[in-house]
Order: sequence, then C-alpha cells, then structure tokens
Amino acid sequence: MAGLDPFYWHVVRWLVATVFAVACVHKLSSIAAFDNVVKDYALMPSALAPLAARLLILCEIVVVAGLASGLWIPVSAALSIVLLAVYAAGMGINLARGRRDIDCGCFGPAGNGESRHTLSGWLLLRNLSLMALAALLLLPVADRALTWLDLVTIAAAAAAGFAAWSAADQLMANAPRLQRRLSQ
Repeated sequence: MAGLDPFYWHVVRWLVATVFAVACVHKLSSIAAFDNVVKDYALMPSALAPLAARLLILCEIVVVAGLASGLWIPVSAALSIVLLAVYAAGMGINLARGRRDIDCGCFGPAGNGESRHTLSGWLLLRNLSLMALAALLLLPVADRALTWLDLVTIAAAAAAGFAAWSAADQLMANAPRLQRRLSQ
C-alpha cells in the first residue's frame, strides 16, 4: 500500500511540533496571564479557568513531546487536532457573540495592546489549516528510507514553513491595527 512520502510527513511533523512548542513556551512564560485569557473567553465559570489553562498547556506539552520523540505520533497528532478544534470552537462562539476584541491567547497572552492578537475569521481558517496538516500525520507513510539530504531538507522546509506561518500570523495580528489607522 502506498502512503504519504516520508519527506512530507516529517516536514509536517516538525512544523506542527514547532507551532505547538512555541505556543506552549509563550503560555508557560506567563501562566497567570494565560489564566486570564482563558477566563476572557467566558466559556466556563471563572473559577475553572486556571485549571482549564493548565490542562491546555499540559496537552500542548504532550503534543510536542509525542511529535518530537516520535513515540506517540498518532496520539499526539489526534490530540493536536482536538486542541485546535477546541480553540476554534472557543473562537467561533465568541465571534458569534460579537466578541472580537479579546486576546486569542494562541501564542500565549499578549503583553500589551500592540501585541494583542484579537479574534477573527482568519484565526479559524488558520486553525483549520493546521488541523488539516496534523491529520496528514495519521495517514500511512510510504516505505522509503530517508537520506542525509532528506534530513537536511526536512529541517529547512520545516523552518521555512514555520517562518511563513509566523509571518502570516503577524500579518493577521496587525490587520485590525492597520485598519484602525487607515480609518482615522
């Protein structure tokens, strides 16, 4: 049975792992502030927000550990899809409520008004895209040995993918500020 070429599979593996690792590090850098981000979504009683925030961080750590170690890739990929679906649902509910001006918390809490990443339809699309990528990790992988050149190219492709992901994310974060400035 043919499967996904291992080159592409590994690029996706490391890209998803990197996105979750960066998000997790940012959240861990200010856990109390991330508690407030979770509370701001208003999806549960405020008293449960710190527990939910820590559970989300723990799940992200499991995703990163599983993808990076290669030991729990199917479980980690499935968990990443579930987390992204939960995040997208929270965003979607708040967008439907008309609550666009809350910090998404995607890469941890924002330190100030200039670095806040407010909710938008683009964030939903971004999460759906990452879910689709993570779903590729659940597909069978073709039986092909990787060469040293493949490994170097996988690292470069994953790094380039993350750079593109980060640039797109920053453009989405800047869009509301740019729109406000243009309307003044």
